[in-house]
Amino acid sequence: MQQIPNDQNKNNVVATGRFTFHKKNLYYSFYISDKAARPRSLQFVDSDGTILEEHTLSGAGGLVTSLYQNATRKVCGVWRRLPRDYRRLLKDERMFVVLVWGVKDQAEFTLSGQIMKYVALGTELFSSLLEPAPGTNSLVMSGAGGTAIVSASTTVSPSIHIAVVFNGIFLPDEISDVPVNITLALDEKKQIILEEKIRVHKPAHELNLIEVSSPVTPSDLRLLTRGRLVLSVSSVSKPQALRLSGNVITKATCELFQSTLNSPNNDRAVNPYGSTGLAWVYLNNEGSLVYNVQVEDLHPDQRPVFITLVDVTTKRKMELEDLTPYFVNGWANGTVDKLSPRVLEPLYSGNLGVNVETQTEKSLIRGRLSARLVADARDARAPVLLKREDSSLPPSAVGMAWVTVDNECHVHYDVSISGMGSSEKKLELYMELLPMIAPGAPVISRLLDEFHGNQVEGSPTETLSKEELIRLDTGVVFIKVKDKNTKNPLLSAIVREVKVPASCLPHFTDNDVPTINLDTDVSQNGACFHEGKFFFEGDQWTASDPCTMCYCQNGNAKCDTSSCPEISCSSNMKVKGSGECCPVCSNSTSSQESNTSVPRGCSFGGKFYSAGSKFHPFLIPNGFDLCTECICDSLLLEVKCTRHSEKTCCKHCAESKAMLDSENGTYISDPSSPGPNTITPPDINGVVSFKSPQQILAEGGCKNPSNPNRPYENGQKFHPWIASLGEYKCVTCKCKNGNQSCERQRCTRAICHKMFRPKHNDVTSNTTEFCCSQQQCKRYRRHHKARDNNS
Repeated sequence: MQQIPNDQNKNNVVATGRFTFHKKNLYYSFYISDKAARPRSLQFVDSDGTILEEHTLSGAGGLVTSLYQNATRKVCGVWRRLPRDYRRLLKDERMFVVLVWGVKDQAEFTLSGQIMKYVALGTELFSSLLEPAPGTNSLVMSGAGGTAIVSASTTVSPSIHIAVVFNGIFLPDEISDVPVNITLALDEKKQIILEEKIRVHKPAHELNLIEVSSPVTPSDLRLLTRGRLVLSVSSVSKPQALRLSGNVITKATCELFQSTLNSPNNDRAVNPYGSTGLAWVYLNNEGSLVYNVQVEDLHPDQRPVFITLVDVTTKRKMELEDLTPYFVNGWANGTVDKLSPRVLEPLYSGNLGVNVETQTEKSLIRGRLSARLVADARDARAPVLLKREDSSLPPSAVGMAWVTVDNECHVHYDVSISGMGSSEKKLELYMELLPMIAPGAPVISRLLDEFHGNQVEGSPTETLSKEELIRLDTGVVFIKVKDKNTKNPLLSAIVREVKVPASCLPHFTDNDVPTINLDTDVSQNGACFHEGKFFFEGDQWTASDPCTMCYCQNGNAKCDTSSCPEISCSSNMKVKGSGECCPVCSNSTSSQESNTSVPRGCSFGGKFYSAGSKFHPFLIPNGFDLCTECICDSLLLEVKCTRHSEKTCCKHCAESKAMLDSENGTYISDPSSPGPNTITPPDINGVVSFKSPQQILAEGGCKNPSNPNRPYENGQKFHPWIASLGEYKCVTCKCKNGNQSCERQRCTRAICHKMFRPKHNDVTSNTTEFCCSQQQCKRYRRHHKARDNNS
């Protein structure tokens, strides 16, 4: 690639790229001069300069979070789903690329180049980025550069082949049959490995191609493999002034090599405990082999294990490298620094394997490393091991998954499986997101793909929701492979390291920790987390303190603590059962329970109460009603509740948060009810419905806990029915699209004045007719008294 005219490339920065078209996707890889930071963006343009596509390559300062790209100093990416018209441009070599440095909308400098085909790329093992050599004049060499495509053979007669694409080393008068020098040398020892003089018949200003082949020694190949050789191309007439040079290094293509590790199909005798694993390796910019091997479910009887890299083309599976010394806690991670050609050649030809051996089995599990282009999902920090969830699967069933999120907030995945038997089985790939591992945790399940065979990769077209992104970043993520017909999970893994770009997460102006409930819909359908457990909307439960009850509303756990009603017995007769809040008189239960080990009692609001116990009812949404006392009848084992008057109750009741802040301190008396203390269910015999309960619920209706056969219709308003207390008219609820929202009557100044104003003309006001307590009206009463005193 060369600079665009009138650009500010003062340091003569050079880049070389490799492009691979695979399954309608165009993968790209670049080496950039050490003199420049990573470019900001990459543009694909046509011959008229029209931008066809633009990709962001790095953040501020040229930073990227990719472990692979930082270790190899490569720039990697993919243009997915290349349109047909653009594929034609690519095929006809009429597509160009532009690397852009600088901030957005203000380019510092750019490099451009034409995407062209070269036969030598099919066997490339090494690459070289050719830049103006040290000591040359930067002005004279402005715009000069090149790249080398190097292949090697390690047969009986080792040899190398070099194809060099270059420009910028010809004098103005050199127009035909111009000789150039090409040299491959060990610079530190001034040792020449290869030196040739090749003639260029028609030198071009843009690009020139020369090729050379030569036999080499095994020692030379080792130096080549370890990145110690320097390639240079120079003018014969002015070799010191017009010269390009660069180290021969790892192939420019962004790729890694991966494999699942398993035993032969259905071989339970060899692998009775179902041991599995995975491996992935890559070459860094120094030519060293970085390896990562994971082995799971090893039984103590199978230890110790021996992990080796082997050449699978030989009958005895020749051992090339021993990775056992670095195997700790199920992982073998490390680097092979002095890489030899006998490892590199089988690696690139697909014949390098990973073998796990025990003292009794020469090959407990194994796998053959295959090349994969690095981009999107495979640019994640590490893959995860998919293990069996279905015990009926053979022990060879295993998979590996790569997952990442791009700057556009799309999730990308790449899953490879093996040992599953028939490759025609229809499968589904799911991503399940939890806020954390806890009982009852709410799960967001997203279908990523449907597939059959051993590999699937892609990305959903729609972006992830805010809640999904937060759970990916801070929660727990499962990747599962399921049977499409039965929906049974076959393989699964926890994805622990998914980095979500900051631009995809909500922004906060302070240090508050963001919650999952980001909008109304999420809140209304969210779950509550309390004391290490999750509860669904509308649930009520007893906290670790038996006197505290909680319920889940709009994603928040709301709790209230109750005091105990007085009981009529001496203190030495009071007993309190395990897990209960209030004591009971021992004589009320001892006689009945003496002949049975099953505790006798009543169930109320999902909570058990011993026979004879007294308690205050817990009423959603306002907590304990301290002015109502309920008792579990020790003979009938039925709950009976009695409502005290406001004045009598509050003379001996402690002020609780429910009494002060909600309508639970009072209860409205319905004039149509048979009596002030008698509670009966609502009369529903006169209600006529022309729709079935299923139809009402399907149209957005809401369930009716007091009568499941009479659900509330969508849009209907109603008063909740409280067991043992009846219709609670202080609260009005509305059903909307399957969700219930409830509001209590507000205690306004007018209502409070009506409740407590002085009586005139023998007209009495009963405070039980209102939904406001004395405590809630105190501020209005104080204000009213002050005005009376001032007058």
